[in-house]
Parts: sequence; structure tokens; C-alpha cells
Amino acid sequence: MKTPLGQANRRILIVDDTASIHQDFGKILAPQIFDDDALSSAEEALFGAPAAVALQGFVLDSAFQGLEALAKVEAALAKDLPYAMAFIDMRMPPGWDGLETIERLWQVDPKLQVALCTAYSDYSWDDIAERLELGDRLLILKKPFDAIEIRQMASALTVKWQMTEDAALKMNLLEQAVEERTRELSDANVIVQNSPTILYRLRGEPSFPLMYISHNITKFGHLAAHLVASANWAQELIHPEDQDKVDAAMARVLDRHAAGASIEFRLRTGDGDWRWVENRYVPVRDHDGRLLEVEGIIIDITERKLAEEKIAQLARTDGLTGLANRATLIERLHQAFAATRRGATPFAIFYLDLDHFKRINDTLGHPIGDLLLQEVARRIKACVRENDVVARLGGDEFAILQLDIGDPSHCASLAAKIRDRLVLPYSLDGNNVRVSVSIGISTCTQETPSADTLLTQADMALYRSKEKGRNQYHFHSEEINQEVVDRMTIANDLKQALELDELELHYLPEVDLGTGRILGMQAQVRWNHPQRGLLEADTFMPAAEKTGTVIALGHWLLDRACQQMRQWRDQGMSPPVIAIKLSLAQLKSGPDLIYDVLRTTARWNLCPWDLRFDVTEATLAQTKWTHNDVLPRLRELGVKIAIDDFGTEYSSFDYLKTYRVNHLKIAQAFIDSASRDAASATTLRAIINFARDVGIGIIAEGVETQEQRSSLMSTGSPMNAQGYYFSKAVSSEQAAELLQAGSIVPTTLPTPTAQDPPPPEATR
Repeated sequence: MKTPLGQANRRILIVDDTASIHQDFGKILAPQIFDDDALSSAEEALFGAPAAVALQGFVLDSAFQGLEALAKVEAALAKDLPYAMAFIDMRMPPGWDGLETIERLWQVDPKLQVALCTAYSDYSWDDIAERLELGDRLLILKKPFDAIEIRQMASALTVKWQMTEDAALKMNLLEQAVEERTRELSDANVIVQNSPTILYRLRGEPSFPLMYISHNITKFGHLAAHLVASANWAQELIHPEDQDKVDAAMARVLDRHAAGASIEFRLRTGDGDWRWVENRYVPVRDHDGRLLEVEGIIIDITERKLAEEKIAQLARTDGLTGLANRATLIERLHQAFAATRRGATPFAIFYLDLDHFKRINDTLGHPIGDLLLQEVARRIKACVRENDVVARLGGDEFAILQLDIGDPSHCASLAAKIRDRLVLPYSLDGNNVRVSVSIGISTCTQETPSADTLLTQADMALYRSKEKGRNQYHFHSEEINQEVVDRMTIANDLKQALELDELELHYLPEVDLGTGRILGMQAQVRWNHPQRGLLEADTFMPAAEKTGTVIALGHWLLDRACQQMRQWRDQGMSPPVIAIKLSLAQLKSGPDLIYDVLRTTARWNLCPWDLRFDVTEATLAQTKWTHNDVLPRLRELGVKIAIDDFGTEYSSFDYLKTYRVNHLKIAQAFIDSASRDAASATTLRAIINFARDVGIGIIAEGVETQEQRSSLMSTGSPMNAQGYYFSKAVSSEQAAELLQAGSIVPTTLPTPTAQDPPPPEATR
């Protein structure tokens, strides 16, 4: 039965050989029973505030023997009006007993929820367990009956039946949508198979399996069906030297704010040759921003590349330095600008001018000046990457086209490196020479109107550098300049903070949602900045990640967290686990992270399974795409893994079946929307049911109100929780007090604000 979302099935079958029992059930489950204040209060205490559906009565039907019950269940299924649950008596002579009745009913309706009514049974509990699956479809109701217990059991099992149906319906609708889209693309394949453009689709979940590729891939010597069936289709097609570029482009697509990406790489043909192609990615997301699919377009650009190589072979270089000349730079600049408009990684243009170069020519002569220009060219080339373009524009002016920049701080790092390298002394034909450089930088953004505008902006930035005193760099935008300065300052200060012990850890308790018992502590770093006071991680962590300082910071955090765990354990009050957030940069460090975990846990006499690392869905996706095996190796050591902010990135969670994660941390925004929106609430229940079925624990993030807690508890699944309702992140001393108490009993408080977070209260 696929009922529309929101409609409830309240149909109950009573199976008992005694007529008076049927009458009793009718009195207890009739609608007018809601006038009983005691029952209403008890139900509200157990399930929270009663939903609107709880005011409805139950639809009751009767059977006096198991065979009659079987006939009624079959008839109900035939009419598409199944029973949600059944109360079944254990002893019903002379027919089937309760166990055989349940076995027969489950054969025709496996979804039926059952309450087995028994006083003195002919079977032991072991016998019942051997014959029936003692899972979540079966509850035991002991005689003599209590009216409140019957009412609660009926409410719980009918709601559970409906929740399961709603989740299945939503999944079915999603599958139908995917099938319909597949049929549409199959029809479209007739059109595109004769086109030079190849279309393909990836499922929007790690590890982004290939769902479809157009038939004309055969022009490259490949079979579409073979690629779709291959788990390593990307490695079969992409040149190994281009894999890093493709990975970087895919990482941009996974950013929930990205509109697309473009990348050029070499594609392997069926006979082992290579063709240059341009690949354009387009992410497809739902209205909540969760990734559904990645659609791709592959265009053969081999002929264009050959033409570019022929042009490059023409002597379009600077005769003195061997660098590219102005014409070559302008051409490459326009190409990079056009590629960026198609989704390629942003780039930047640098203008460089040697400070007081004319004095060297005037005092030492032009031959020494030429030697200096040649050495400057060599030093600049040594600072840039192979795919960057370095050009001499004329005289003592140089330019750099820095490609594939993810952040302006990368430009600042290169500029500082060049500035420091060029200011070192030169020995030129027996002459000791010193020279400095002024640099102007312009970054390409979606707002940049043209490639020529970038040259003008870089020239203006160069003028600002000279005006400010030379031997320095500036960006064309004062906002970007200040942003980069602030970020670099924070990163440098953070390095000193690690040395000066200005950092400290706070701990966010993780508790059992129902009892408040403390089950773990999440370590969160704070910075006692000498000028700015106590800083939250959000203030400095982005700069740490952009500049690479996060590696050293992550090592410090791991060491201090393990040290604190050791102290708590020595005091006899350590939590079962201590959790640490893990960044993508740390995972990219590969074996270094694994060795760090082993060394640090051994140093503090802990085990890897005392740790839990929290990673976001986006981080998990990128490690899967790039075949980073650090998380699986950590799991093999016993480290626990949780997916942070779960439910915000991907619309499907079937990919979890391939991961051995321990917990899903449901994002606070998801919990908030579930309390206001019925569709979000259904999705949340489906996630919880799925996690329970595959043995993954649930952690609810940002629980701030009793209403949220009650709503989560009404799912019937045990789970952990974090949030202001229980406690904010506290100092190690306050955390020790909470651990000493063992549990947190929250006081009903108004929803906290950032200005006035509520203090935790612990049992004493």
C-alpha cells in the first residue's frame, strides 16, 4: 500500500478466541477514550505533544481464530487496505496458536506490526525467538492488560507502520524520477550519437559512478556499456599525468556553490592513443542544494591543440631571456579568460617591474643589465609551476599568468616568493648587484568584463606597489588586498600561537538523547589571541586551511585531546570516546596522518578506538573520488568515523552501504527544517530508519529545545545528541565536572542566542 504522505493507517486487527476481549479492546481504542485525562497525560509524557492524528480513533476488526485472521489479512491486502498492526492472543484452541498465526500472517503481509498477548505460554522465550524474528515488528503485551499500555502500543506500532510506508514511498518516487530521466536521455541518445559531443551522467553520491554515457564514445574506441559497468572508468579514460587536474576540477564541482567546471585533459582511445578533450561538468542539485547528479560534456579539441603547438613552435619568445613575449602572453591570457567563462579554475595576472633598473644600466652598462635580466628570468621561472606562463614584456617589465588558483592567498604566496628570491644578491661578470621588484596582481572573477581589463588592473596595482615604497606586491582591489593581508597575518600569527601555547581546547558533550548520559566529548580549538581575545575556530580555521597551517594545528589538537583523555582516564571519569573534526588537507597528508594517530595514541597510552574523527560529506566525497584510502586505513586501526553535517550535500544515502562509518551526525539545519516541514520530517525519519537497518549510529547536532528532543525521541530509535539544550562547549575543568556527574539533566530554557548561550546543568 502506497498511501500519500501524511495520511495515516489506523487499521487494527484483534485476534482472540474470547468475545469479551474484543469488547475490551473496542472500549480502550475507541475515539471517546481521549476524554480520559490520565491517559492523555501519559501518552503526552511518552510521545511528547500529541499530533493531530492522535485525536482520531482506530479502525478495529475482529477474528476469533488464526485461520479467520489470515483470511481477513488477505482480503484487506486485495482491497489495498492493509492492517497496520494486530493484537494476537497466544492461546486460541482448537486452532492455530499465536506463534503459528503470526508466522502465517507474516508470510502474506511482512509489514504487519504485531503485539503478542500472553500470560502463561506453552513456549519459552527461546522457543519464541527460534520460531519468530524478535525484531522491531513484534512486541509482547503481558496479561492482565493495562488500558494505557494498549493505547500506547497501538499508537506506536501504527505510527511506525506509517513512517516505514512514507519513507518507502518517497524512495519509490525518487527512483521513478531517476528512471524517467534515464528514459529521456536514452531517447536523446539517438540525437547525440552522431554528434562530436559526448554526454555522460554521474550519480551524485560518492564514488560518483557512471550512470550513462552516449553511444558515440565508440568514436574513441570504447563501448558505453563496458564503461558504465566499470568501477574504474575514470582511470581507464584519463591520462595519469592529467588525473590531478581532473580531481581538482571535480572538487570544484562538489562545492555546493559552484555552477560548473571545465578542464582539458588527454583521453585514452581504445587502441591506446591519446586525444585532447575539453570536459565540462554541470552539477544538478535539488532545491535544498543536495547533489543529485553531475552531467558532463566531452568535446574533442585535438586539432585545436595541434594548431596551438604549431603556433608555439614559431619563435614567439623573447630573444634575450627565452621567455614568452607580449604577443604570446596576450594570446594565452585570452584563452584562459574564455576557459574561465566555461567553468575553468580562476587565474591571475602579475605585472613585475624591477626597481631602479635604469641605474644599473647607467652605472654598469647594458651588457650587465642584460645579464641581470637573464638571471631574473631564471629565478622567476624557478618560482612558478610548469603550466604557468612567464613573459618579458620589454625592458625590465615581466608578467606572469598564474593558472589554477583556488584563493588569492596563493597569489600572495607566489608574489612573496618571487620578491624574496629576486632581492638576493647577483654576481654578474665580477659585479655584485642587488635589485628589488614591485608587483601588481589582478585576479580573474566572474565580474571581470574582459581579459584586457585584467592587464589594466594589474598595471594599476603595480603603480600602487611603487607608490607605497617598492619591493612589495599589491592586488588591484583594496578589498582583496586587505583580505589576503588579514588571512596571511592570521596564518602567521597562528604559527606563533602554536609555539607560544596560546591555543586551548573546549569540549562539547555528546549525550544519550533519552537519558542525558554522557557518551563522548568533541574537542574544539579556541585561540587566546593577545589582541583579539578568545576566538572561535570559525574565525581562524579557514585561513589555516587555505595556507596549510591546518596540518600543524591538527597535530596539536590531536595531541592535546589525547593528553586530556589520558588525564580523565587516570581520574576514573573518561568518556567512551573523544571526537575531533578532520579537514581535507589532513586527509591529503596520507600516511603522515596515520602515523600521527599511531604515535600520539601510543604516547598517551591510548588506543585508536578511543578516537572518533568527524568528516563532512563533501570531504568524504573528494577522498572517494581521488581514491584516498586514509579513512579506510584508520577504520582498520579501530578509529571511529562519523559523517558531519549529514543530509546537506547529497539527496541519496545509499552510498553509505559501501562505507564503514560508525555514526551519522545530522545537521542542525536539517533538524530545524524537519520540525517545520512535513517532507523534511519524512526524510529525517527515513535516514534514521536506514541508519538503524545498516547498523550506523545517529548523532543529532544542535538540539536546542525540548520540542526538538521530543520530536527526535518519537522516532523510537536510540540516538546521541549535542546542542545547547544539554550543554555548550565548555572548558576542560567544566567538562571534568560534567564527566564526574556522568549525565546532564537539561533545564527547560528559551532558545539560546549567540549573545546569551545557556549554561549547562549537571546532576550532582
